[in-house]
Order: sequence, then C-alpha cells, then structure tokens
Amino acid sequence: MKRKKTTILISSLLFMSSVGVYAVLGSYSQLSVSTNKVEAQLLNQLSASEIRERRIEKLQNHLRSDTQNSELWYQLGNAYMYNNEFDNAVITFDYALRLNKNPTANMISAKASALYYSSGQTVTDEVDKLLRAVIKMDPYNQTALMILATNEFMNVRYQQAIDIWQSLLDSEQQGLDRVTIINSINQAKQFL
Repeated sequence: MKRKKTTILISSLLFMSSVGVYAVLGSYSQLSVSTNKVEAQLLNQLSASEIRERRIEKLQNHLRSDTQNSELWYQLGNAYMYNNEFDNAVITFDYALRLNKNPTANMISAKASALYYSSGQTVTDEVDKLLRAVIKMDPYNQTALMILATNEFMNVRYQQAIDIWQSLLDSEQQGLDRVTIINSINQAKQFL
C-alpha cells in the first residue's frame, strides 16, 4: 500500500513537473519561435559578407543532394551575384538555364547581368544576344533594361538612356526603385 502511494506521488510529481515546464516554455510552436529568435540573434552578430557566405554554403549543400534542380542553381547564381563573384554566377546560371526546359526572362537576364559585370560592365556580343532574347520575352524586364540604359549612359548616348529609363517608369512595375531611376534621368538630362 505504501509502495502504491509512493508510485502515485512520484507519478503526480512528474506529471506536475511536465505541466509546469510546459507552462513555462509554452507550446512547441512557441519553443520553435524561441529557437528562431536565437538563430536570428546569431545572424545579427555576423557581418553581411559572413551571412552571404553562409547562404552560398547552404545552397551548395542542397545542390550536392539535388544536382539537377535548376531553381537551386539559379538561387546560387543570385547568391554569387550578391557576393560579387560574377564568374561563379555565370557558371551557375549556365547550369540553371541548361537544366530548365523553359527558362524565364529573369533567368536569362541574370546570366546577362553576371556576364556584364564579369566583363567589366561591358555589353559584349554574348551579353547583347542575351539581352535581346530577354526583351523579346519580356519587353519591360528590369534587369535587361537597366543594363541597356546604363550602357547607353556610359557610352554618352544620354537620350537613349533616358528613353529606356522612362519606359521602365511607364511600365508601372512593382519593386522599381523609382527615385534612383528619376535621379538617373535627371542626371542624363544635364548632359544633353
């Protein structure tokens, strides 16, 4: 009988302890949120370049298990772009394009952009060919039009640059940095 009471008492204590711990920590989702907060705090302690490097490593690890995933290759190419590793970006965008049966204008313009920056911001024949293909698919592709406008501006063709920037503004796309584009137009107008 005494043993039964001890067992009940211990079981009750364990149950109450579990309830108490659950009450203090909250549900699993709250515990998960706490874990995410810790991860966010750790990320806040890293520099921007360290965060970019971690992103690249994470994508590379995913690609080791799924080498035929064009979307992962595309994401890795973008990560390389943000890290100013343009030659690596060109290679990864190549893989993304080869693996995708129907590459999008954004995928093609991403490769054009990587080539443009890897060649010292020069519109080479290959960049020009890619940009023409993009504009044919999507006449208002931001990346392609920004490269073309910048190229016109750099080659002292200010009116052509203004016209391209204006067409971007007229497209009323979401996510445009309208202030920068307007400033670029105003700067080009000063040289006319």
